[in-house]
Amino acid sequence: MPPRAQLCSPPTPWRCAQALCCASAFSLAAASGPWGEGEGDGCVAAWALSFAFTLLLLLAHLAGRPPPRRDLPLALALACAVACAAATVLWPLGQLRDQPDGRRRHLRAAATAASALAAVCYGAEVAATRGRPGETVPYLATPPGLLKVAQCVTAAVLVGVAAALGAAGGPAGWRWCLGIYGAGMAAALLAVLVCGGILGVPGGCGGWDAVWARRVLVGYAALGVLAYGAATVLWPLEAFDEGRGGRARRPHGCGAHCPWDRAVLVALGTALNLLLYLGDLAGRGLRAAFVP
Repeated sequence: MPPRAQLCSPPTPWRCAQALCCASAFSLAAASGPWGEGEGDGCVAAWALSFAFTLLLLLAHLAGRPPPRRDLPLALALACAVACAAATVLWPLGQLRDQPDGRRRHLRAAATAASALAAVCYGAEVAATRGRPGETVPYLATPPGLLKVAQCVTAAVLVGVAAALGAAGGPAGWRWCLGIYGAGMAAALLAVLVCGGILGVPGGCGGWDAVWARRVLVGYAALGVLAYGAATVLWPLEAFDEGRGGRARRPHGCGAHCPWDRAVLVALGTALNLLLYLGDLAGRGLRAAFVP
């Protein structure tokens, strides 16, 4: 196993590119003038927070005080990658569409490009530094740990978009889905904090009895599959079934803040998180969880 200093040494060139892209994205967005509330605020916040976390890691590296664990910067990189990828979709949908050609449109298009580049840079760091088969690494650097980080951030995006769409006061199916997204986000965050050892649990999940730890984590993944499987059916049923008051097609003349577009995004995000939970469950295997 490589020495600790090598394990914790951050990929500085990637970090510099990430910080530059995120700073460019929110600077270009700010220069373009006022943006729409809700989604626009969320996108700018995603870029600003990603920049702040990356800058802190860069400063720690320059000061000779790298993080003591390899998996924490990796988990942050994955969270930033998902957040910037979501912003790359949401920003042009609400802030670029229907904008007349001119300086504001060009600046917002450039912000979108910078956001996409940031997501690629964060994803490249994750791909380059994640744990390899046979390598002893902390939990959050392993595929199951990274999947839980992705599940948590994806659920947070779903909560934000669904809430902005009015799911809390919408059909009963949408209210159930919003509850699933919120509970899923909380459960995934708890799994990340506990299994990653961030809450001070000695050894994280590895400090538990091995058989029970596997059973708990498989149960978590199985419940996620069931919950998101239900949401994958309920959300589009309420949104696109005309017999339930939904719309099967995009309304003619629906503008940049068209609710139908957001309903499609939530449906796709729900299916994506279902795939993440399926990958988590398949990676562990039901039989392996119950055979000592």
